[in-house]
Amino acid sequence: MGFGAFRSIIRPVSRILLPASRFSPAARTFSTTSPPELRHLFSPLPRNLPWIPPSSAFHSLTDTRYPKRRPSDKPRRKRASLKPPGPYAWVKCAPGEPILPNQPNEGSVKRRNEKKRIKQHRAFIMAEKRKRKAQLQEAKRKKIMKRVERKMAAVARERTWQERLVELKRIEEEKKKAATA
Repeated sequence: MGFGAFRSIIRPVSRILLPASRFSPAARTFSTTSPPELRHLFSPLPRNLPWIPPSSAFHSLTDTRYPKRRPSDKPRRKRASLKPPGPYAWVKCAPGEPILPNQPNEGSVKRRNEKKRIKQHRAFIMAEKRKRKAQLQEAKRKKIMKRVERKMAAVARERTWQERLVELKRIEEEKKKAATA
């Protein structure tokens, strides 16, 4: 007898027993004769509370369904790790013997075209990645070169300005000498 049969026996019995134990006969007789204001004080549990389900108390013990993911102390094993190493199918023949027509050929591989397409797709993605990386490096190199050129131009401007100041001071000194002489 499985869990399901056990549950189907227990549920009706628990539904019959649970309401009888919940309400005593004394409280029931009092609740019928008392006014509605005092009735809720003497009844042990109201019947229609939303947070207390009216289902069986044994429900959690007899439920055979499991949650989708059970918590575990170690991580789940991946399916790829279960695959044994080696080719998909070994060719059942000895070297030198002719290959039977019902046995796979040496070149026959399952999902050959799909695998080829996947490889080509990956190769394309990697080629695009390399292209973008090269473009980025080129742009970065140009940016650094422009920055160096700007700095060099600023240094050259500063140097010519210093030379011009020295020249202007010398001309000023010559004018002063010519004015005093």
